[in-house]
Amino acid sequence: MEIMSSITEIMFLLSNALLYPVIIALIVLVVWVLAILGQMVSEYSGRTRDFARLRDGCQDARIQIQNREIGEAAQTLKNAGSNPLLEGYIGDIAGFIGDERLSLESEKLLQDYELKITRELDSLKLLTRIGPMLGLMGTLIPLGPALMGLSAGNIEALASNLVVAFSTTVLGLLVGGIAYGAMLVRRRWYLQDLSDMEYVAGVLS
Repeated sequence: MEIMSSITEIMFLLSNALLYPVIIALIVLVVWVLAILGQMVSEYSGRTRDFARLRDGCQDARIQIQNREIGEAAQTLKNAGSNPLLEGYIGDIAGFIGDERLSLESEKLLQDYELKITRELDSLKLLTRIGPMLGLMGTLIPLGPALMGLSAGNIEALASNLVVAFSTTVLGLLVGGIAYGAMLVRRRWYLQDLSDMEYVAGVLS
């Protein structure tokens, strides 16, 4: 019994020691996810997809490539981009116009941009998991002291611990909810950009 009591006490002390790191981590995640939300609003205001311009630009660039007007073709392509990610891809692929490696390099660039998109979305996936997880930890950790306060008739300790428990739950759900919504929106944006990149590569190849 003494061994079990010692183990229980150690577990209690360890779990209580995690409370403040969990709270600090939740605050950091809230600031992080709000910054992501601000970036999304800024990115949305700058997204002006114009597929007609992209299609016409690609067709004009292809004609210029056939006429060996390499510099003009590169500039035409750059002017056809609309969104930052697509503009970056076009700027990269423009350097290989007129090169026999164009098809190979365009495919390699597509794979690199897919990995870049995956990295962007992975941070949001992490937030959707970590936020609620830390919120749950912040909920459960104060319940031990709260129950001990209740058994001792200390209503003040019970109330203060429950406030911490409920607050961390709300913060964790807030982080997870915003991150999940941002992930869905950004994934739709990036898949559309990736489709446009594939179109550019297909026209030029």
